Amino acid sequence: MSQSAPRQAKKKKRLYIIPAILIVIVALLLILAPHGKHNYLFIGMDNYGSLNDIGRSDTILLVHLDFDQHKIGLVTFARDILLDYNGSDKKINTIIRLGGEDALMDVISSNFDIELDGWFRLNFSSLVSIIDAIGGVSVEITDAEAKYITKEVGLYPDNPLTEGECRLNGAQSLSYVRCRKLDNDFGRGNRQSKLVNALIKESRSMGIRHIVNLFNSMKHAWRSNLNNAEQLHLVYSCLWLRNANVTRAGIPFDNLYHYGNSSSGDNGVLLFLDRNVERLHETISF
Repeated sequence: MSQSAPRQAKKKKRLYIIPAILIVIVALLLILAPHGKHNYLFIGMDNYGSLNDIGRSDTILLVHLDFDQHKIGLVTFARDILLDYNGSDKKINTIIRLGGEDALMDVISSNFDIELDGWFRLNFSSLVSIIDAIGGVSVEITDAEAKYITKEVGLYPDNPLTEGECRLNGAQSLSYVRCRKLDNDFGRGNRQSKLVNALIKESRSMGIRHIVNLFNSMKHAWRSNLNNAEQLHLVYSCLWLRNANVTRAGIPFDNLYHYGNSSSGDNGVLLFLDRNVERLHETISF
């Protein structure tokens, strides 16, 4: 009896310790989990090589991160949208060349009533390097898209493309997101957000160490107004959203625009701005 009593006491103690440990773990997860909403602008430049070269923005993608609701929003902007810049309507893809990334952020923020937390600038070489570094990405493509990409970049025996889900390498991914000969700028914007959505899904099968190592090895592939510590913190935060619901939207929305000349004489896409802003905020809860 004297020997079994200590055993029972230890067993009873373990019964209290295990729930206590679980409570501590849950509390730590709640403390460490990121909260709030954040918005970042990803700018794809229309050039290869050095990121110091400033041309036009071939891709403008807004990424909305909602940590409380566990959601991601992806918003693409057509390149020919005309928006006010310093009192004159300019095509959105020329603003970065006129005033830099911060100017583009200000224009999007003021016109669409969105607070932006930072920007990332990439180019064609960046996208190819990043996709190849993760081993490709799986995207559902049409027969026309498969034929177009193969014609543009050639046949890769290890990556033959057909209608359906295909594994795209870096060069194929770049051709896919740049293609607008099959339809128009709106179709291309849809392809761009599809690729980003596929990248998010790809991250779900990657370990945390792999993602961090990839980030550290690829930091040369982009520019940002966030410092290295802020970027690394963002990477860790995004790990909590790897299984998040993704909502995609494109500006302009259907039937909420027309083609014409601005007051400055530039020809492009003229928005019914108020209605686009309303639809955007209905689709993505900023």
